[in-house]
Amino acid sequence: MSGRARGRRVALATAAVAVVACALVLPATATVHPRGKLTQKAKVASVVDGDTINVVLRGKTEPVRFIGIDTPEVYPVKDCGGPEASASMNQMLKTGDRVKLIRDRSQGNRDIYDRLLRYVELKGKDLGRKQVGRGWAETFVYDRPFARLGGYRKKQKRARRQDRGVWGQCPHGFPPP
Repeated sequence: MSGRARGRRVALATAAVAVVACALVLPATATVHPRGKLTQKAKVASVVDGDTINVVLRGKTEPVRFIGIDTPEVYPVKDCGGPEASASMNQMLKTGDRVKLIRDRSQGNRDIYDRLLRYVELKGKDLGRKQVGRGWAETFVYDRPFARLGGYRKKQKRARRQDRGVWGQCPHGFPPP
């Protein structure tokens, strides 16, 4: 057998082992895309506030914090725009909606409150970006820039320029995170 043929066999065997390993580790609802992006389908259990929801994933309820956004708080204090940010998310998502959760490998899997960190899409629409565009969320970089940062910043600039949401309603804009 030539060195080239042996190299192909080794490459194929390595790929086969990787596929089997992924199948053993990932939940049945997960899909790994060619660029290593992990997506999962889930059902909305409830909306917590403007940037956090609860979903049912593999039969278990999990909290999900949207990557890349921060909204005014509702608990334990009511920040200016907090109730409206929550209402905006409740307009976009209803209990029972089926959403796609997308992991961004540049971010951690969970935050310090043990919430999953994900982009959330409904019918192909990024709801975090939509919340920013409505003016009820601001773009938020925690530790490292996230993959969709450029699009979020464009939406925020437009929302701010047009005085949407918090930008037009609250005298000091967004409260500090």
